[in-house]
Amino acid sequence: MYCGIDLAVKRKTAVAKLFEGKIEYLFLFSDNEIIEYCKESKIVAINSPLSFSQGFREVDKAMIRKGYRVLPPSFMRSLVERAIRIKTEFKQVIETHPTSSLKKLKINWKNFSNIKDEVDAIICALTAYSYDLGVAEEISAIDGKIYLLPENISITKDKANNLYFFKFKK
Repeated sequence: MYCGIDLAVKRKTAVAKLFEGKIEYLFLFSDNEIIEYCKESKIVAINSPLSFSQGFREVDKAMIRKGYRVLPPSFMRSLVERAIRIKTEFKQVIETHPTSSLKKLKINWKNFSNIKDEVDAIICALTAYSYDLGVAEEISAIDGKIYLLPENISITKDKANNLYFFKFKK
């Protein structure tokens, strides 16, 4: 099982769980709820910086050089503090940036939902799985790594049952 967390500070956090080839999601408020929901996960991917910096980290600069728009951790101190706190509760946690994965794949999140946080959590869970398979794109620098989805993934949504599905294209 893999978990994706689109972390929020003041509103509910979107959390997605990938298991048995499907992805479900829900919205949770407390750290304890998030930890309980994801506790069986092999890998957790969080949409938040997992380290602090006064400005942009080197890994953020690497993302910017690739054409992705990211914010420095200092702009979202409360979010980063929460991410670091939650990170300690899991065996393996990776940092991801779903907006950059969507840009890379040329996917408009509005084609799946009218709630961006939902789509971001789904992308986080898929990134955790892709990382485990060794196919996620790694953007790395001396101060961190950010993982993005590979280009050969296809995502669909069963709107009637509110489930997401995916497959890797050949």
